[in-house]
Amino acid sequence: MVYYSDWDSFEKAASELFASAADKARYTIKYRNCDAALVLKVTDDATCVQLRTGRLGDIKKIARLHRQLCQSTSLRAEKLKSRQPEFPLVQTPEKASATEKVSSKAGGAVGKQPKKTRGKKRR
Repeated sequence: MVYYSDWDSFEKAASELFASAADKARYTIKYRNCDAALVLKVTDDATCVQLRTGRLGDIKKIARLHRQLCQSTSLRAEKLKSRQPEFPLVQTPEKASATEKVSSKAGGAVGKQPKKTRGKKRR
């Protein structure tokens, strides 16, 4: 696990890793108080890309990379939702919910009871 020394090479490597292993890649940010450093890590269990920075100016760059990775993840999720399932879904008959069972046993409507209000306590 080698730490990258400059931001540009880390950003390029992290984006490529995230794009190549889309279903296994993950991204973590960790602040190490003892070192006063922020550690960014992108991994797919086979390859690990890391950057350790203590510069305040890198916050905007980190936010931009975070937005980029989140957008690629959400686009990937939308593509997966639009795909047709390989096997047809089997419809199961609906079972009576727990509230319906309680209402039939209690003989009345099921709902929230109004809260009882109390007056102010005097000392």
